[in-house]
Amino acid sequence: MRSVLYTAAVIALISSVVLRRLFKPEPRQSTSSSVADSIVLERTMCYGTCPAYRLRLSSSGEIRFESRNPGEEGRTAVDTASANTLPFLVSSAIAAEFFEMPREIAKDPVLCRDHATDHPTVTTTIFRKEQSKTVVDYLGCYETSEHSVLPRIERLRSFENEIDSVLKSSRWVRPARRR
Repeated sequence: MRSVLYTAAVIALISSVVLRRLFKPEPRQSTSSSVADSIVLERTMCYGTCPAYRLRLSSSGEIRFESRNPGEEGRTAVDTASANTLPFLVSSAIAAEFFEMPREIAKDPVLCRDHATDHPTVTTTIFRKEQSKTVVDYLGCYETSEHSVLPRIERLRSFENEIDSVLKSSRWVRPARRR
């Protein structure tokens, strides 16, 4: 009888631990626009014709584009986005684990095992009231010499491209002239 009660007590204890873990509510991260003041995406030139520019979305919805191509440094454009654009992009950043990324991908030997030359760099910064987070992503960072990347880097680069897509930067972006 004692062994039956002991076994039942152990099963009950294990069940309660398992159930607590299964139904533990995940911490909610706010994605409201009050969390972020702005997002800035900057792309640098490569050895070829990669466009160089800076794209900023403010909490007011203002989109500001600045060309950084040689000979076009003064070319700018301004537009507006809907009020939910910034919270949407912050949500995408959370999903891409942007806030958990190291500041410089190229300096992380796990995320950047193979370095190719002459690629552009994408620097993304999310400015928040409490602090800002910047990730510098050298696009010549790969997991292998076959140019595969880790899933974390794929998510980061998808997020970078999503910023361009959502803010419709292609209407202003031009290839850089060869150096």
